[in-house]
Amino acid sequence: MPSMVAEASSEVVEKVAVTISADQKPPARIVKRMVASVGTVGEQMLVGRENSEIAMNKASYEKLIQEIFDRVLVGYSVQAVDLVPGVNTMIQVQLIPWGEVVQETALEMDFGTMSPEVRELIKKDLGNIEEEVNGILVGLPIDAVDWAGGVAKIAIREILTAQLPEFRGNFDIISGPRTVVKLSFSPFGATVQDVRVSLRSSNIPNLLLMNVRPVVEQTGKNLVGLPVRFIERHQDYFTDQLGLKASQEPMAKDYGLTFKPVIHPKRDTEIELDVETDKYKVSLEGYLEMGRSKDDTSFRLHAGKFIDKKDEIFTEVNFIPSSVTWNFMAGWGHSILKGTTLGVKYNMSHHQELLWLNQTVNRNISLRLERIPANGENEFAIRYKMHDFLSAEYIMTKEDRWLRLISNL
Repeated sequence: MPSMVAEASSEVVEKVAVTISADQKPPARIVKRMVASVGTVGEQMLVGRENSEIAMNKASYEKLIQEIFDRVLVGYSVQAVDLVPGVNTMIQVQLIPWGEVVQETALEMDFGTMSPEVRELIKKDLGNIEEEVNGILVGLPIDAVDWAGGVAKIAIREILTAQLPEFRGNFDIISGPRTVVKLSFSPFGATVQDVRVSLRSSNIPNLLLMNVRPVVEQTGKNLVGLPVRFIERHQDYFTDQLGLKASQEPMAKDYGLTFKPVIHPKRDTEIELDVETDKYKVSLEGYLEMGRSKDDTSFRLHAGKFIDKKDEIFTEVNFIPSSVTWNFMAGWGHSILKGTTLGVKYNMSHHQELLWLNQTVNRNISLRLERIPANGENEFAIRYKMHDFLSAEYIMTKEDRWLRLISNL
């Protein structure tokens, strides 16, 4: 029997477990930090020592632990320490807070020059961040906020990393019964330096689109300074907002306009806005013929009305300034496929029919084929849109070829 007692008494401490108790228990994250701090000191002090030696000096160890944590745990007094020796030694610490405790918290977020829409989007990304801050600080002694604020900052950084990785947070905590946490944001990674806007339409003249451009450009300016990755992650949101704001313009309602915005996020962000209507088709173009000496400048007004989703009736007026000549046409167009339209025109000045076919290849390139049945003349053209207000068209007939510059007015 004595040998068994001696063997038991020679056992050494292998692990230390800590429990924290208080009349008003600290927030869970703070308790976790306390447990880690007490556990670290306890392990350095006790692990490897014999249980018999700890049992003999139990009161001294408890007093030493109490003195250490009275200094470390600012805002709390260590009311009692109970040491239970064993292979897995238990340290039970009972705390009592000093003075006033935090009754409530306020999270103040500084968004700088960000637009109201972006601010709301960031708040949505951050989710329950205010509840997290409340859960860490409410109930703490005011004097403990200084060191416990580090826990709050870690928690906020974890939320930012998980839910708002494109920004870094800067913190300032002002302790009191109503503790204020001030959080400001700084972009992380590449940011938008400039935004270029392109508006295009196949049935609305650029002069009318100028009424929509300011709201699109203003929305684009709101992207400047934002992280590129943030815009990429919320691309659908920014695209929807762009289309919504453009559709609220009075002209959009008057002409039944629909908007298809596309955003290309990068340092020099590009916004493309296709504007269409199912009511009218109006265009005004100026032509400069390169390589032709006669009637090398002209203008064309196209005014059409859609009678259904695929059919348009229209009138075209051509004016040649050099000879002060007017040319009037009436016509009909029918969409057979997406991007493919065919129809007929009647030249009222020359009493001739003209068959035509237009094929859109992509956003910038289109093909045109025209034929006059009366004399068998054909004209084929390839058109390239270089800018919202300028296009170039290479024209081929049986007898001639030339380049036409087109001002899209």
